[in-house]
Amino acid sequence: MKYKTALLIGRFQPLHNGHLYLFKKALFIAEKVIFGIGSASIYDENNPFSYEQRKTMIETVVKNERISERVMKIVPLEDFYDDKKWLENLCKQVGDFDIAMGNNEWTNSVLKKAGYKTIKINHYKRELYEGWRIRKLIRSSLSSRAKSRDLDWQNRVPKYLISNIKDQISKTQIKNQKYKYIVLGGTFDHFHAGHKALLKKAFELGKNVTIGISTEKLYKDKFLFETIESYEIRKKSVEKFIKKYLTNGRGVDIISLFEFRGGADNIKNIEAIIVSKSTYPNALIINQLREKNKLPLLRIVIADDVLADDGKLISSERIRAGEIDRTGQVYSNFFKKTLVLSEAFKEKLRKPMGKIYKSVGAIFKSPEKPTMVIAVGDIIAMELEKERLIPDVKIIDYKTRRTLLKGSVLLRSVPNTINDPGTINPQSAKAVKLAINKFLSTKKSQTIIINGEEDLLALPAILFAPLNSLVLHGHWQYGIIAIKIDEEIKNKILNLLKQIS
Repeated sequence: MKYKTALLIGRFQPLHNGHLYLFKKALFIAEKVIFGIGSASIYDENNPFSYEQRKTMIETVVKNERISERVMKIVPLEDFYDDKKWLENLCKQVGDFDIAMGNNEWTNSVLKKAGYKTIKINHYKRELYEGWRIRKLIRSSLSSRAKSRDLDWQNRVPKYLISNIKDQISKTQIKNQKYKYIVLGGTFDHFHAGHKALLKKAFELGKNVTIGISTEKLYKDKFLFETIESYEIRKKSVEKFIKKYLTNGRGVDIISLFEFRGGADNIKNIEAIIVSKSTYPNALIINQLREKNKLPLLRIVIADDVLADDGKLISSERIRAGEIDRTGQVYSNFFKKTLVLSEAFKEKLRKPMGKIYKSVGAIFKSPEKPTMVIAVGDIIAMELEKERLIPDVKIIDYKTRRTLLKGSVLLRSVPNTINDPGTINPQSAKAVKLAINKFLSTKKSQTIIINGEEDLLALPAILFAPLNSLVLHGHWQYGIIAIKIDEEIKNKILNLLKQIS
């Protein structure tokens, strides 16, 4: 034998003859073996058997093959969306080993880069012995009344393991049974499509569901946390959505979260937790704490990501920042071509969409500080600066009512972009978006100089502005128009743009 200890990593969903072939190969070249059970706590259709169930399968094989003295240990290996963290956890769980054996390209690659010796073992009769094929046959046999269908999967696992797997099937989610008690948590700010998917998954799998809603203590460090809705509003949004699920004696409890665990680390009868990919690490920490508390590990269900129109995740942060709406519509998609506004359409815009003020000083009497202030127009920008109220973003063209401002020829800087009268140019809209983003990241005032006319750029400014911002522009007839940015005004602008896009 060449090696002292071999590490075998697999998901064993379920353990089949292909795995048995791998075991025997490992025992041929190493004195001892360590089994690492991957995706230890994950539950989805590809991972229906729990860690404990799979560990029992391995123990049954070890006993029947009479190799107990050659198996050092069986350990859980959690999934991480980070190679380094996955490797750190593996080293902590496994300890020392001389060689890793398996046929998973990613696993072998990570270990090889870290300096470990690896041997790739080719699949044994892959057309027969793959986990997904066997799971499919098991599901087929469960839905069929023909007992002969059982042979389809039974012929692909060690014979002494059949009764064990049958017993596990009766307990596992492969039969789509519900968990008795499942938990999840979140901020649920500006309740969106991603939140709906998370809750739907919980009610699909759980007979009793506890929903934790974060309090300010948990979200005070989030981006633009000042614009997060109140606890009462967020709770009402959740309650409104789950009403249709409160049937058939299902138990639902909504609690306040003052720390991310919400008691899930020490409540004995919890069986599973629903998370997103971004909150998955929290579930791992909870399981580590449960292990210390000598409680069963929770099955971790990762809800599918819900993506916006740009293929990126729908999130409350993106809604607060002015990138998307709650359904995932991306605001910048409405400015991919030059929009030419008719006179009839411009007439609609002449009616003020915000509150009217006679002086800039009156606008800022409220103690509530806006997220940012965007000034559209030279006169309003100058009025603000006279009062030492420097706008965070100003959009100017050195003209007022299409007449060049006095002295502007000497002051004029190089324009950032062109925007012809009566239009919204894609590059101008993009410049507005970039200026807003730059201010948010640097907290330094930004200026956009337009060659043409800046008036209509108030529309992209409203869409791209973070919630609770102010967009200010002058109106020759009324005075100063202050538009407070909320979802209602954004939707109003979207509906207007849809008429011309």
